[in-house]
Amino acid sequence: MKRAVPWLLPILVAVGGFVALGDVGPGPVLKYAAYFAGAIALPGTLILRAVWRSTGNWAEDLGLGSVVGATWQLIGWAIFTALGWQRWLIVWPALLLIGFAIAGRRYFRIAEPKPLPFAWTVCLAVSAAVMIGATTFGVMAYHAMPPDGKAYYPDLLYHLSMVHELTRSVPPQLPQVVGERLDYHWFANADMAAAVDTTRLTPLVVLFRLWVLPWLVVSLLVCATLARTVSRTWWTGVLAALALAAPQLFLLVDTSVNLAPPVSLLSPSQTFGMVAAVAVAVFLIELLFRNGTRWLWLLIVPVVLVGGGSKPTVLPLLVGAVGLAALYVLVTTRRLPWRLIGTTAVLLVVGAITFLSVAGSTSGSRLQFLAVLKSLPVYTAATGDKTQPGDGGLILPALMHGEVLGTLSLLLGLLLTLQAMSWAGFGVMGRKDPIAWFLLGAMIAGWAGYLLVDHPSVSESYFVYTAAPFSLAGAGWFAATSARASGRPIPIAIAAFVLSIGYAGLLVWARGVPAASTGRQLWLSTRMLLVVLGITLFLLLVWRLTLRQAGGGMLVVLVLLSTAPISSFLQSAVRGDTEKAPTYRAAHWWVYPDEAEAALWLGQNSATTDVVATNTWCRPAGSIASGCDARGYLVSGIAGRRTFLEGWAYTNQAMAKQGQGGHRYTEQPSPWPDRYALTEQALTAPTPAALRKLHGEYGVRWLYADARNGPVAPALDQLAVLRHSIGKVRIYELGQ
Repeated sequence: MKRAVPWLLPILVAVGGFVALGDVGPGPVLKYAAYFAGAIALPGTLILRAVWRSTGNWAEDLGLGSVVGATWQLIGWAIFTALGWQRWLIVWPALLLIGFAIAGRRYFRIAEPKPLPFAWTVCLAVSAAVMIGATTFGVMAYHAMPPDGKAYYPDLLYHLSMVHELTRSVPPQLPQVVGERLDYHWFANADMAAAVDTTRLTPLVVLFRLWVLPWLVVSLLVCATLARTVSRTWWTGVLAALALAAPQLFLLVDTSVNLAPPVSLLSPSQTFGMVAAVAVAVFLIELLFRNGTRWLWLLIVPVVLVGGGSKPTVLPLLVGAVGLAALYVLVTTRRLPWRLIGTTAVLLVVGAITFLSVAGSTSGSRLQFLAVLKSLPVYTAATGDKTQPGDGGLILPALMHGEVLGTLSLLLGLLLTLQAMSWAGFGVMGRKDPIAWFLLGAMIAGWAGYLLVDHPSVSESYFVYTAAPFSLAGAGWFAATSARASGRPIPIAIAAFVLSIGYAGLLVWARGVPAASTGRQLWLSTRMLLVVLGITLFLLLVWRLTLRQAGGGMLVVLVLLSTAPISSFLQSAVRGDTEKAPTYRAAHWWVYPDEAEAALWLGQNSATTDVVATNTWCRPAGSIASGCDARGYLVSGIAGRRTFLEGWAYTNQAMAKQGQGGHRYTEQPSPWPDRYALTEQALTAPTPAALRKLHGEYGVRWLYADARNGPVAPALDQLAVLRHSIGKVRIYELGQ
């Protein structure tokens, strides 16, 4: 009971956060908490113990068990949704719990308890409280739910459209282009859909408010478990948790568009995929290097499928991890490590399956060395190159034009400030242990993807975000080894804690330069780089003069870990993502009250499988004449209905055209010009034949006509049934 008391802190913080938000009552929160505990965490923990074993403590069991439980729930979701039994999905986890209650009651308790120190529990609970507080008081308060907000980040509405779709069908259709296959890594959205089907809560509440919170806690638990597993030292798990939670402190003093990496609210696939990758890493280490039972394959294969279907970065990292460990064993023993080779082959097969069936194509990605530097707002000022992401040859254009000094300075700043968390773990290099090379393989694969892939939306960053837990585990292991060598483990652990929290105090100063001035952005990046280097050198000097111990390299690792807060603060401050506004107000993504209200009305008064023709494919409203940013997800997102054609920017067809005509993929014309033309005709110059074609050939039942996006013909009042009108939006029904 004593160990459960600290966990009241994150619960109380969550309650306070929801009270402050004021848009979700206690009923939905309690219902979702009961769902996650009874349908995800507990069933998964029981499966974990039955197939493998207990870790010896409830916290780590529940962390790994939640990943296993989500995998089990997704299997049930796919079966029940394919059969049209979505509303009975609660039966799936209930049957499992009943089965364990009858034949597996011993798995409800830990046979051989190995409790972690109480300090571990306190630190993890505090980290969870920081994470949840920053999420609810910060990023969630910044992103209001429809219709209470004035603007909505487009990715949230895009994910919302997929959650709606995944409550309808398996395999899913593309919500923005009915009849087309959804090519996206949508397993995180399917997890939300399973929650919607089971709890009967709305997709809006699940996505905007409830889903991410338990997974943030799970991310802390599994990352701490990985760190402790490789180092066999409990406080390395605390370091990993602090490094993940400390950057979120920024959100308590200022609003920001997103959580600090490697977790994310706006990219559920990143958060979900990362926890799956870390859980698989724990299982693989036990199977390959700790003589774990072969029954672990029953956990590894399904969970790695979930990871690969959640984020395309997961499988390359795991293949790199096992592959480099296999190479190390081959070189050192001169024997073929068949278990490692076979595991690598299995991971490659799973990667191919998920790539072809779920993750979609390359989404416009190309290869270009150091392309990620183009995402920095100071890139053009430092190099003079104006090339867009996703454009150019194999080598960064700035290097091709001889701008070597500017490019190298940006790269150094990126390494030492923006991505320190993801390379601090390279300190394990040289250890004569295949587990160390397993971690190195994941980190090298992450950095290879980061530095070699050129994605139109700079999504190559997700490679290093996914690799961050492996880096934290490696850094903690290196710190623990140095601490044991110096004979001062407690002072070192305390120093690491103080450094992690103390660096967070620089956050206000770090964001003090406005994003308007490119020159001042460059100065901000430079001075932060100098500060990090200066503090590192100063602490190394103090360390050597006062303690006179070896292990200065270990202190470098701790300093790099403690710069994790600066990493996230700079990503927000330098890129200009921060505001002091209480809610997200980007004019580009403004949604007018009548548009949101009409979309909600449509969602409430139409069948879930109804198809809508709409002219809301562009944002901001009325931007067609000046250039269309095709990230409009008003009907498919807020209304939750399939559309004949809506925002096509995130389709593979559009992303593959990045740079054509000098435009980004978001501004490319529709890959379905016939649908575009038919919709325009139906709304601006309707004829009975055009409306019959929409209704008869494509199953369109509704027209959502927004006068802000173009003229709406008065003749529609005679050719269709006007069902709802508010402001500049008119909704018609066809086929009546």
